[in-house]
Amino acid sequence: MIRLKSYAKINLYLDIKEKMENGYHCIETLFQTINIYDEIIIRKINKPIYQIKCDNPIVPVGRESIVYQAVDCLMRDKDYGVEIRIRKNIPVAAGLGGGSSNVASILAGICKLFQLDVKPTRLINIALSLGMDIPFFLKRGTVYATGRGELLYPILTAGNPLHVLLVNPGIKVSTKWAYDEFDKEIKGNFKETKITFNHYMNNYINKRKPLYLNEFGKHIYNRFDSIISRKFPVISEIKEKIIELGAVSTTMSGSGPTVFGIMENSRQAKLACRELKNKYPYVCTAKTVKAKNIFLKNSF
Repeated sequence: MIRLKSYAKINLYLDIKEKMENGYHCIETLFQTINIYDEIIIRKINKPIYQIKCDNPIVPVGRESIVYQAVDCLMRDKDYGVEIRIRKNIPVAAGLGGGSSNVASILAGICKLFQLDVKPTRLINIALSLGMDIPFFLKRGTVYATGRGELLYPILTAGNPLHVLLVNPGIKVSTKWAYDEFDKEIKGNFKETKITFNHYMNNYINKRKPLYLNEFGKHIYNRFDSIISRKFPVISEIKEKIIELGAVSTTMSGSGPTVFGIMENSRQAKLACRELKNKYPYVCTAKTVKAKNIFLKNSF
């Protein structure tokens, strides 16, 4: 048996680039692991079946789910099976990557539990076939990503962790809708935004210079923010309240709807959390986590 912590992420930076011929958009993002996690238990079964259970009934675990497909990629044709139990703490469809993190943790956990000889490149390719951001969750920590999100550049960080306030208003935001709205907005006339961010990140990719996250506040950005805020004013409302409560900066994570604010310290984050706790369905504090501090070390 193996127990896993399947960590959430936020996007400290997210820009959308041009649409490729295959229909996907290029993106530029800075993924960051935070210390909110789902709990996963994996056990061996002495017959070739998969038993997958989750304590949240809206999480799909059947044959069509990516969790099942991930298991099947590694366990197919084995003469033994696996039981997987997922306990959800990360809100579902929130822009925090909970589902993708679960898949990555299960892939890594199965390899570790059964000592499977799976090369890192193959595991990354399996992860990529199941979802664009799943490879990040095999790396974890602070990672700059481009392409469809599959070109990953782990970033060395230094200094204290960031303290984060997370607020989810409980609305549903379709990622496909968000991309469609982006396409309507640019109407085929693509213009680069925040073009200097790539040059900024090159200092940390090529020169291996450590990134001090507490100095990153002015670069916090999400291209979807303005698009989704127009449709759902509650996003702007939350951001205004977080700033009023002392956040250095604030934006959404991924395609939302979770809004996060960078707070100056843990005490400030807890006070802000207490203030908003009863106003929205999901409010909590978190802090950033380095890859080396996460169970199943950065070996994939």
